[in-house]
Amino acid sequence: MFKHKYQFTIFEYSDKINNSASTKAVADCNKIFTAAGYQDYTLTVNNEAGRKAKFYLNAFVAICKFLVKVEKGSLIGIQYPMLNNVFKYFIKAANLKGIKFFCIIHDVESLRLGGTDEALVAKEVNNLNYYDALVVHNPLMLQWLKSKGVTSKMVSLGIFDYLAKQAPLQQGTSTKLNTVAFAGNLNKSNFIYHLGDIQNCKFNVYGPNLIKENTLGSNTQWCGVYPPDEIVQHLKGDFGLIWDGDDINELDAILGNYLKFNNPHKVSLYLAAGLPVIAPRSSAIGQLLQKNKIGILIDTLKDLNTLNVPAEEYVILKNNCISIQQKLIKGEFFSEALNAVEKELAI
Repeated sequence: MFKHKYQFTIFEYSDKINNSASTKAVADCNKIFTAAGYQDYTLTVNNEAGRKAKFYLNAFVAICKFLVKVEKGSLIGIQYPMLNNVFKYFIKAANLKGIKFFCIIHDVESLRLGGTDEALVAKEVNNLNYYDALVVHNPLMLQWLKSKGVTSKMVSLGIFDYLAKQAPLQQGTSTKLNTVAFAGNLNKSNFIYHLGDIQNCKFNVYGPNLIKENTLGSNTQWCGVYPPDEIVQHLKGDFGLIWDGDDINELDAILGNYLKFNNPHKVSLYLAAGLPVIAPRSSAIGQLLQKNKIGILIDTLKDLNTLNVPAEEYVILKNNCISIQQKLIKGEFFSEALNAVEKELAI
């Protein structure tokens, strides 16, 4: 194993994104790295004005200082994506000291944007191949990256953790088991304004950027905005929902394609809250939900008009969720992935 282990992260924040799941995911990985014995070297940057010359200068200086400090033969963990097009040169320089790099992937940018731009995909594959190992979301993402030419060692995460000091109180919401919670950035979730067509369910919606000029259905309630560390205690519902785009009949083409390969962080939020998850049948996360019996798969949101989960079946879903919940809130999934990476790279 490695005597010296570090994590390096550029943590960008602003008032606009501070209540987003993206900041929670990065912060949680940072804490799990630290708990696993990685020395923390995090550059925190206020990115309110966007990435400008000062940002890149500060990042360049911080990375140079860090690489000078790091001992020969060290192991460094990165949270990806981070300065994709230039960080590979720092990796190349550090390799001269026998330093090994790996990253936990939050997003594959070329895939998130559709995965059809061959030049963009090739560029990202080239960047990823500079790392000695990658922690990817799931086996489907692993296979996609491999098919595009990634040769780095890869470890499947399974699901993102969602750290919490304590599990939320497990209380039923409705006797009909038809109340659905949805949390997210609402500016890419215009389908919420059409949930009135699904009269079989009630919906509790959480998140910023609600368009107040648009009318929510009588069965849909906006429940406000909560910081990522707090929302897990406030979610109310029998299920948590995964969906994206404008339409209740079909997923957005690009976002829907990305769901075939990635693990949305909001799945971890729902499970951390002890909620079974409703997700598209075509999604990668759907395989995990089905395998662990912690959710329900649908083809369109209109399938919810015939949602009828018997109480005894719901108890099984709920108990399975609570088992996963205990691992998520303690950071066990990423901890296991870190152990696997260290074993792979110590060979």
